[in-house]
Amino acid sequence: MHGQAESGKHVRITKKIRVAGGVWRFISLDRIGQRYVWDKRQGTYFLEWWEGKRRKREKAGLTPSEALEAKRRKRLELLGELAAGGKLQTPAEDQNTQATRISDAIGLFASHVKAHSPAKPRTLERYREALKHFERVLGGKKYVEAITRTDIDDYKIARSKETFGEHERPVSPATINFEGTVLRTFFYYLIRERGLKMENPCARFKPLRAQRERLKRRPSVYTQEELTKLWKACDTREKAIFASLLLSGLRKQELTNLTWEDVDLKKGSLRIRAKGDFIPKDYEEREIPIPPDLVAILKKCKRDSTWVFASSEGNRLGRNEMLRLLKAAATRAGLQNATLHKFRHTYATRLLEGGCDIVTVQHLLGHSDLETTRKYLSPDDALKRKAIRKLTLN
Repeated sequence: MHGQAESGKHVRITKKIRVAGGVWRFISLDRIGQRYVWDKRQGTYFLEWWEGKRRKREKAGLTPSEALEAKRRKRLELLGELAAGGKLQTPAEDQNTQATRISDAIGLFASHVKAHSPAKPRTLERYREALKHFERVLGGKKYVEAITRTDIDDYKIARSKETFGEHERPVSPATINFEGTVLRTFFYYLIRERGLKMENPCARFKPLRAQRERLKRRPSVYTQEELTKLWKACDTREKAIFASLLLSGLRKQELTNLTWEDVDLKKGSLRIRAKGDFIPKDYEEREIPIPPDLVAILKKCKRDSTWVFASSEGNRLGRNEMLRLLKAAATRAGLQNATLHKFRHTYATRLLEGGCDIVTVQHLLGHSDLETTRKYLSPDDALKRKAIRKLTLN
């Protein structure tokens, strides 16, 4: 009995019922071939299997369908553990069980994303990073079909306790929520495109909420004092890069992929368009006007590369090169919490506080959803005080 259990991890269903005298006991279920004869007495179904000489039990639900689904998942989980240890000898009852290794499923999904979004390598990279964490955290479950909603909840809890980077910063709720959306897409792909017979364990993924999100704070912006300090600490090239972000509201990737063909200094505008491996967010190409100050800055920039802001070798800037420049300049200027996206926040906030209507700001920023733009509408304390001073008794 134990030899068979160890080679194939045989899992059976039992039931715990109340018998005479109010005593609870486990009973075996009769079987006809591979089919169970379900006991109609009230009670709870359990799974039972052996690990060496120890018998293990686990709740399997209150109904036959719940018990069968629990057995299927547990068998896959235990088979995965055996496969990882090189002890797997699949018994007859498991030969028809659909089982897809997590690593194989990730490979299929990555190939699918690459084929359908060839111009978005960063998307594929981020998906792979998320699925790498998924495989690491839930590595004990070697088969996709064994993953349950409970596993996904355990995954969120485990990730929220982890840190990253040399400063060991905690993994943010936003990062975990993004990973949850990737996993939901991953499982739907396997179910709908690859025909896996399972429910999506992420179908009702409950996002984590950060404390600052609950407070509904408006996005942080640079003050004029901070910008003055930053400009003094920058060389000509650095100031041109950061001023371009501030005066155009471009995202980092949009500025990184900006070419001189996209710039019309006579008209005073920039064009955001797809090129090579870059596609604008939400696939929206747009043209935005730029102020005279930015036109003057761009006129002084060298045109010795296709890219408006190129590396020293004339190539497109690397993924984190622009951020490294900002961090170095911010350190020299004595600024805290300097980020590239903060220039975009400042751009949007200044436009709205200057009287620009929200729909115009939405199109300048390239937001597909007006609610995304609306978060910039909350006025700061200085504007509130200015408004209050206008109140009189007469």
